[in-house]
Amino acid sequence: MEKKLTLLVLAYLAALAISAAAQQRFPPPTTSGGSGEALLNLDNTVAVHGYDPTAYFTEKRAIKGNKRIYERLGSATYYFASRANRYEFLGNAPQYQPQLGGFCVTSMSMGRLEDINPHLFALYNGKLYLFNNPEAQAIFWANPERTIHEATAHYFELAKQKRERW
Repeated sequence: MEKKLTLLVLAYLAALAISAAAQQRFPPPTTSGGSGEALLNLDNTVAVHGYDPTAYFTEKRAIKGNKRIYERLGSATYYFASRANRYEFLGNAPQYQPQLGGFCVTSMSMGRLEDINPHLFALYNGKLYLFNNPEAQAIFWANPERTIHEATAHYFELAKQKRERW
């Protein structure tokens, strides 16, 4: 019994250490110049509408995360379908975080901030891109490089405008 309790305590402490290390190793995405002002699509601090960002890569589909299995990076809280997915995320958070703050990449390429449908996504060059409707997804696939380039330019401009308003 004591051995089981000791193992549980050690596992808990290891999880805390991993979480703290991830916070230091993977700061939240920033807009530019290390200002820390990220432009993120959050629902009361929750990213990707509570869907597991790791599952897009491992399961190739959107899977709702469990509110009890989460990780907080900067101002964003990510939910995970399993502890294994959370640990995978902690191993390389920037790979699994949605691009362009989790906004619809196609709308962003047109200079608009629009919410997403977590079931509409693309994995392109090892990155996760999200969309708000099937048409936006089709536009992306017609020319992904151009869409990403234009969206990135607008992302930084919109983030700059946000900073100037504050």
